[in-house]
Amino acid sequence: MAPREKGVSNTNKNTMYILVAALVIIIVIVGVGAYVFLGGGGVTPPPSNGNGGETVYTMGNATSLKFSVNLTDSSGISGIYKYTAKNIGTSNTMMRLDIEGDDVVYSYIFFVGNQTDWNNASGTWAEGNYTENWTIWGAQWYNYITHNSGWKTGDAEITYTDSGNSIKVYDIEINPTLDDSVFAPM
Repeated sequence: MAPREKGVSNTNKNTMYILVAALVIIIVIVGVGAYVFLGGGGVTPPPSNGNGGETVYTMGNATSLKFSVNLTDSSGISGIYKYTAKNIGTSNTMMRLDIEGDDVVYSYIFFVGNQTDWNNASGTWAEGNYTENWTIWGAQWYNYITHNSGWKTGDAEITYTDSGNSIKVYDIEINPTLDDSVFAPM
């Protein structure tokens, strides 16, 4: 009788081959499933929120947007900020801000593409200091969008407190059709 080889028996080798083959099959199935689910190969992933596969637009992914903000600071001074923007997320973003308070309306129009702005604080439109004005009002605009990015058409108004300020965001319109004349200093 020949001496027995040390190492793995044929039964153990066959079991190992079966386990490796099963593992490879599982990896392939998971990989293909992930590829299809994540939109590879032109296959649309199944909707996860019951929207029938349609894109759900929110404040965070809108290409045009209108909303108003009633802000009351900790000393009780309040104002209404009306934001309107078009071409959001592009180099041609245009944003208009009308600030109402103390029976006065201040207006700003920003053109992000050529970094210019116009403002009207005295009844007459004048070219402004884009860098200075956008630093203030553009930052506030993006703060509202970021804070409320999940809001979508049909949701109620948003009310919250930030740094002692009472903030109410309302009259929100996602992707309204906006004429360019809204952004013309007149």
